[in-house]
Amino acid sequence: MSLPTPYGGQNRIKLTRREYVTWISITIGLVATIFLFAFELPHFNNTFHLGAMFLMTTIIAILTGTGIIFKIKNTFKGIVDTIRASLMVYLGLIVLFFLLAHFLNRNITIGETRTETFPFLQHQLYRQSDEDLASEHLFMTYIQMGNDMKRVVSRGPLYHENSIDGQVNIPTARGLLGFKVAKIY
Repeated sequence: MSLPTPYGGQNRIKLTRREYVTWISITIGLVATIFLFAFELPHFNNTFHLGAMFLMTTIIAILTGTGIIFKIKNTFKGIVDTIRASLMVYLGLIVLFFLLAHFLNRNITIGETRTETFPFLQHQLYRQSDEDLASEHLFMTYIQMGNDMKRVVSRGPLYHENSIDGQVNIPTARGLLGFKVAKIY
């Protein structure tokens, strides 16, 4: 005995080959974005001025999304569908542009890596990987940048008791988009 289904399946919408390719591409893009986020998440702490990068990519994503929405706005039946599609496009582009900008800024550096000295505030053990290997522990080091406090995650402590005047040396490089990245992880 089969279970009754609404409409018996006769009102099902048949998708064209192009629509199948479009939806499969969107699905692959979503999965790739999730993997990129999981890959970039540990490196957010070591990027200086991350808020400014997010603001810059958000503005670019909103401008790009506005162009896309004006291009496809006539394909929707009502205002509710237009608002839903607009929100999905804006949020998707904001996340995608931010992740791509962070990935490119972190991996493509302009110039050479320089060691900069920052005032040390404190450090603490973040996660212990093995009792015997002290160099493999993850440490959160808090430094002072101007009037702000910045957290940097590293393998092993950056500050040692024999350091001079409460300063810590961190190798930094300027990324492709101009934001500094700590090269210690």
